[in-house]
Amino acid sequence: MHGRLNSSLLNKYRIGCEFVKSRQFGTRMCLPASVSGRNNQQQKQRNLYLQSFPNHYLLHTTSQHLRAKMSTDANAKFKLTEIEGDLFTAPQTHSLAHCVGADFAMGAGIAVKFKQIYGQVDELLAQGVQSGGVAVLQDKDRYIYYLVTKPQSWDSPTYDSLRSSLTAMREHMRKHKVQKLAIPRIGCGIDGLEWDKVSNELCTVFGGEELEIVVYNFVPK
Repeated sequence: MHGRLNSSLLNKYRIGCEFVKSRQFGTRMCLPASVSGRNNQQQKQRNLYLQSFPNHYLLHTTSQHLRAKMSTDANAKFKLTEIEGDLFTAPQTHSLAHCVGADFAMGAGIAVKFKQIYGQVDELLAQGVQSGGVAVLQDKDRYIYYLVTKPQSWDSPTYDSLRSSLTAMREHMRKHKVQKLAIPRIGCGIDGLEWDKVSNELCTVFGGEELEIVVYNFVPK
């Protein structure tokens, strides 16, 4: 009995430490499958773990500091980190991604810079990708992903279309063994989606992957 109690307390302590780490270092965490709920009993145990934390503690470890999502793979090492900086200074080891309309007009926001740097609009159009898909260009050893989240550039994306595009990108990344990705706050800004919800979608789609995503927030000096 004492062994089981000690084990339960240790599990709570380990989860608490992961919460604190993710808050301190700006990393959004997907909880491992060992505490995720592969069945109802495990889900109940996880809920008990979370309920054991003081309310004020949970309050300060949510919102911008944490997205607690379940990983679908106990061995997955997914990490979502936000930093200040220019996306286009990301290392060549990181592929890039951003959101566009299916017309690939790219006339506003960060899409303008992608168009200036990578061009090949005719190649992107020739791929015939519709809303909910992803178009891809290759830049040396990395890929440039165009998440097509709306039919036209003046339309608005939805969380469903974003999720579908992210899933399509995930499949390409799996096939080509892409494990590092740099992005802006996709779908936010002029597209109008909320970053809290978008980051949740990222954890949902990629939580089972061995992948590092770095979110670049450009802050003019």
